[in-house]
Amino acid sequence: MSDEWIRIDALAKVYSETKKVTDISFGINKPEIFALCGGNGAGKSTLIKMLTGIMKPTSGKVLLDGSEIDPRSHEFKKLISYMPDEMLFQRQLSGLEVLTFFARLRGIGDVRVNEVLQQVGLYDVRNMQIKQYSKGMQQRLSLAQALLPDVPLRILDEPTNGLDPLWVFRFKEIIEEEKRQGKTIFFTTHILSLVEELADRAAFMEEGQMKICETVDSLVNPNGSYLPLEKVFFNQSSSVYDG
Repeated sequence: MSDEWIRIDALAKVYSETKKVTDISFGINKPEIFALCGGNGAGKSTLIKMLTGIMKPTSGKVLLDGSEIDPRSHEFKKLISYMPDEMLFQRQLSGLEVLTFFARLRGIGDVRVNEVLQQVGLYDVRNMQIKQYSKGMQQRLSLAQALLPDVPLRILDEPTNGLDPLWVFRFKEIIEEEKRQGKTIFFTTHILSLVEELADRAAFMEEGQMKICETVDSLVNPNGSYLPLEKVFFNQSSSVYDG
């Protein structure tokens, strides 16, 4: 595994005494596939929003190559692409029009747009209006806009929501290829079987706190004998299955 590239250092977001994300610390290597796990309300999306600069933390910091950096800065945003947990597209536009819009924002040409449409299986329906797209097709379009730029870090929030088994499998292939190309993928999920198959490392959040952050191999082989990741997390806390 490569040396640590990004460090999240004691990040916290306090909404109220009972609703907060506190003291989150871990590192992200390059390249690697890092999964952030937990049930609904665990704090995953809040952490993602702090890391992408959408939400300002109450306290804590983010370090890049050992130096503090503001995730809201242009310097940091040039390094990342982001797939939110839900992306609302203009329904009267076509898939091609939507992806071309995001490409223009990044200064990306039409060749790359068509490549990504092929990659997510939407090229043949690129001229169809979004209102005719299924949930899974819209999710693949959201993934497509995150795949467009050539950046070292892709941050994906619940990327497999709404995907059928074929496209969950294809998603894994896409992410593994991204890593082979030197990318780091940081994604959230509550599907632990996906994490076990795909991720290099996994972290588990519960009630706004980080409970575990280890390599997947060490988690599923704690004493030299295999233990499914679902059982590992269930043993830590039964709330892993909430939501």
